Amino acid sequence: MSNGTHIQALTGGQALLRDSSSLPLKSSIQFSDLWKAPLHDFPIRDQILYQYAGLCHGMKVLEIGPGSGFTAYRVSPDLKQLTLVDVSAQNVKHLKTSLASITNVDVICKDVCVPGLDQAVGHQFDAAYGLEIFELLPDPQTCLQNLAAVLHPGGRLLLQFPNYPPERSPGKTHFRTRAELDTALRAAGFSSWRVFALRLRPHARLLYSLFHERPLKLYRYCREQLGPPRPVAYEQSWAFRSRDRVERFKIPIHTAWHLLSLASGLGGECFDRTLLEQDIFNVNLLVIATR
Repeated sequence: MSNGTHIQALTGGQALLRDSSSLPLKSSIQFSDLWKAPLHDFPIRDQILYQYAGLCHGMKVLEIGPGSGFTAYRVSPDLKQLTLVDVSAQNVKHLKTSLASITNVDVICKDVCVPGLDQAVGHQFDAAYGLEIFELLPDPQTCLQNLAAVLHPGGRLLLQFPNYPPERSPGKTHFRTRAELDTALRAAGFSSWRVFALRLRPHARLLYSLFHERPLKLYRYCREQLGPPRPVAYEQSWAFRSRDRVERFKIPIHTAWHLLSLASGLGGECFDRTLLEQDIFNVNLLVIATR
């Protein structure tokens, strides 16, 4: 997570995408989620999903870079089908186990930077999304072409990623100008798109900084004094490697995140987005594109 600005979002194609004013997805939690949901970091990005994306039960959706599978666990009941694509065979194996009880979720091991994603999944989707994963990809153009190929005509893609230079981000991909991003989307086969800057609102940013970012920065600083910098691949991360050991603390961890989510929402919606025309560099971006 980068500079306290995070987002998760979904889109729907063929008139299935609706603004939050017409069909909002309500943020809710079942008591059993405290022990049934996959172990996860503070999911404040999910609030963007509830603010800006409208989901309906007839949608077929693709997620790239699903991480622990927590988001899939939360949104899958609202979808007809959710397909998760991850490059890591280790994480795919873990996801298939942790999400085995959810019948409308498929997990596929595939590199989205290698052509042929449409053949790997075998059908098209109403929507696709990627959350804080696009900046880590070595070949963003092939990824965009893959995602366009798996969408129905009129289907929508939503990407959120920190568009930062290497000194600010561990990722490999960034766009210095709007023209670079426009060219990539056009060449991939998208017909239209909008680009937003995304930021936490003051009340949520304060809570997020105090109870998540500052402790995490201190932890990372201590870790980096003892070993190499934090990895960019999820299966190399401390969260993935330590999941079995930390599993016994799942209920108190999930309870703490749930309480922090409730507190962050007391001041209203957590995120703001601003439509961008030119200056997109050094910004947390939200890109919504239509095939």
